[in-house]
Amino acid sequence: MPDPGLMPLPDAAADLDWSNLVDAAKAYEVQRASFFAASDENHRPLSAASNNDQLEDQALAQMKSYSSSKNSSPTLASKVDQLEGILKMLREDLKKEKEDKAHLQAEVQHLREDNLRLQEESQNASDKLKKFTEWVFNTIDMS
Repeated sequence: MPDPGLMPLPDAAADLDWSNLVDAAKAYEVQRASFFAASDENHRPLSAASNNDQLEDQALAQMKSYSSSKNSSPTLASKVDQLEGILKMLREDLKKEKEDKAHLQAEVQHLREDNLRLQEESQNASDKLKKFTEWVFNTIDMS
């Protein structure tokens, strides 16, 4: 996924509500940071992933708040829509990764159980072979 790039600046001649602009810029930075942190998502514990979801929700709420204000530019609204799309894709990817992780954990557990069963079978076969070998040597000695 390409870098979302820099946030476009509004027209300098526009009458701006600077507090909303600052909130939107901060929300954008949080969103951008979560974009770059997405590659590390599978290396972090689930609590950090849920914390990331909360940050994304806050960023999205702030961006929507700003985009719904009367002074927002069409460029910013389209950027918000683009970021919402990226957020949706990231959430879908996270959900898929969690499902894959759960599937792999179940498979690992199944393999561990199979490994334990095979070790027990191997030990039983080894014990039987040892007893058979002793019986053969005892039979030869008696002859």
